Amino acid sequence: MLRCKVTAFLLTGTVLLTVACSSGPVSPASPAVANSASGGSTSGVGAASQSRASKIQHIVIVMQEARSFDDLFCGYAGANGKCAGQTIPLEANCTLSDTFQDFERDRKTGHFGRDHASCPGYKRPEYAHVPTSELTQYYKIAQQYVLGDAMFSSTGNPTFESHQYLIAAQSGNAENQPFGKTPPEGCAYRQWVDQFKGGKIAACFAYKTLADELNVAGLTWSYYHTANRKHPIVDTWDAFGWIKGGSSTAPSSQFIEDVGRGKLASVTWITPAFANSDLSGSLSAGGPNWVASVVNAVGESQFWNTSAIVVMWSGFGGWYDHVAPPMLDYEGLGFRVPVLVVSPYALSGSVAHTQFETGSVLKFVEDTFGLPRLAVSDARARDLGASTLNLKQAPRAFVPI
Repeated sequence: MLRCKVTAFLLTGTVLLTVACSSGPVSPASPAVANSASGGSTSGVGAASQSRASKIQHIVIVMQEARSFDDLFCGYAGANGKCAGQTIPLEANCTLSDTFQDFERDRKTGHFGRDHASCPGYKRPEYAHVPTSELTQYYKIAQQYVLGDAMFSSTGNPTFESHQYLIAAQSGNAENQPFGKTPPEGCAYRQWVDQFKGGKIAACFAYKTLADELNVAGLTWSYYHTANRKHPIVDTWDAFGWIKGGSSTAPSSQFIEDVGRGKLASVTWITPAFANSDLSGSLSAGGPNWVASVVNAVGESQFWNTSAIVVMWSGFGGWYDHVAPPMLDYEGLGFRVPVLVVSPYALSGSVAHTQFETGSVLKFVEDTFGLPRLAVSDARARDLGASTLNLKQAPRAFVPI
C-alpha cells in the first residue's frame, strides 16, 4: 500500500498539495513495457553502485520548462553554443509552437518556427536567445559545477511526454499534449491524448515508474508540483497525476521548508509554479532565481555532503538550437536542452560534452541505488553521473548561488 502524508495549502488561487511517499506500489506495471529494454536486469550496476550510494544518498531532479540549449547557453565559454540572432528576455510574451510536428519540420529542414512563432515587437523570435544578464544564477551554477552541452530530450514531443520520460523512461506511445475531456479514469486529469500511428486514448497510464522501483527497494521519494487553475498547462508538468493512483505535490516553497526541517527523500522531483517557469509566455524572469533557491536549500542543509542535484529543461520549446538531434527511434531524440549537475562531488566549472538524454537522469538514479531499467530510454542512455562526478574527491564546501 502506498503510504502518503497529504497537506493542502491555498495561496492566491493556487492549490498546493504535498505528498511524501514510501513503500508499496504506485501504479500497476505493464508487462508490455516495464523493463522491456533490459528484462529487469541491472546491467552495469553492482559494486560501482554500492560505492556511489555510500556517497550519494539523495538525488534531487529539477525540471524547468521548454528552452533549448542555445536559447540559454549559446554564449557560454567552452560550450558548443551558437547565438543565431537577437536577444529576447525571459519574461517576453512569446508564443512558440513545439508540437511533435514542429519538431519534425525543424529538425528535417533546419528552419525553425516559420508561421508558428509570435512575440510582439520581435521578428523571427524563435532564433533569439535570452540575454546573459537574466541568467546570472544559471551561469553561476555552471561555473561552479557541471554544464552539459549534449543533453537531448529523449522525445521530440512537448512537455507532457517529456515529464513522463523523467519518471518512466517512456510516455506510452503518446503524441503531443492531452486535450478534451474523458470519462473518469482514476487519474487526477481526465483528458485524451493521441498515439503515434493510432487513435486517441485516455491519458491515464499504468506503466511502471522509477517511484515503483524505489518503493520495492525500500527507498523514499517525493514529488513537488503546483496545481494552478489559471494556467492549466501546469497540470501536464505533474507527471504522476497522469498515472493511475498517482499523486501531485507542492513546489519549491514546501521543498525548502521540508529540507529545513531535516526531510529529504532518496529521490525528489520538483517542477516550478507557472510564474517560476522558463516557459515562454509565463511573463516572468523568476526561473533562474527559483532554481537557485532549490540549490541553496540543499547546499545549506545537513544533506549537502550526500546529495546531487540535476537541473534540466523539458524540451526545446520551439527555440532554435544549431545541433541536429540524432534520431534513435520514431520519437527522437529531441533537440538539445541544458543540464546542470550540482554536488559536492561534481567536477568544478566543467562542460560535459558526453551525449546524454532524459533517460540518462533515470540511469543515474538506477545506477546509484542499484535499480532495474524501466524502458528503452534509460537502457540505452549514458549514466549522467559517470562523467560529471568525481567520488574520489573530498566533498567540497557549498558556496551559495
